[in-house]
Amino acid sequence: MIVKERKVPLSILKLRALAHRLPQSHPKIPSIMNELKKREAGFKGESAIDFPLSFLEPKNYFIFHDLRLQDQSRFFQMDTLLVSKKFALIIEVKNIAGSIYFDPHFNQLIRKKEGKETAFPDPIIQVSRQESQLKNWFLKKIFSAAHSFFSCY
Repeated sequence: MIVKERKVPLSILKLRALAHRLPQSHPKIPSIMNELKKREAGFKGESAIDFPLSFLEPKNYFIFHDLRLQDQSRFFQMDTLLVSKKFALIIEVKNIAGSIYFDPHFNQLIRKKEGKETAFPDPIIQVSRQESQLKNWFLKKIFSAAHSFFSCY
């Protein structure tokens, strides 16, 4: 069952509105369009996971898209969280054109496209951090629920 639907991010809606309202000769149009293109590609990549997830039995799984939770004083975000009775799976989607490889020495993802290399943060480290934060979030919620339950007696 989809508990939290995926929506077009506000940043994309704002960039679309800005690009529509500015004259095409405005000096910021190229940078706005470039940012919009990157964000829309990311959203398209995140949305691509929806089709395979649609084959899951709705009564056995809870699906949360674009989930933002608070871990202590910080917030963390996950593209998709799939929860069943037996496990929780963090799904972090990257939509990157070109050839990619993981550089374990510098902990980064390298994209090679049209002879140019671009470095990105290592998504494995990102998901490991999200896993740790999600575990802490679950433990805090379980402890709070247990504390509330036992304080009633």
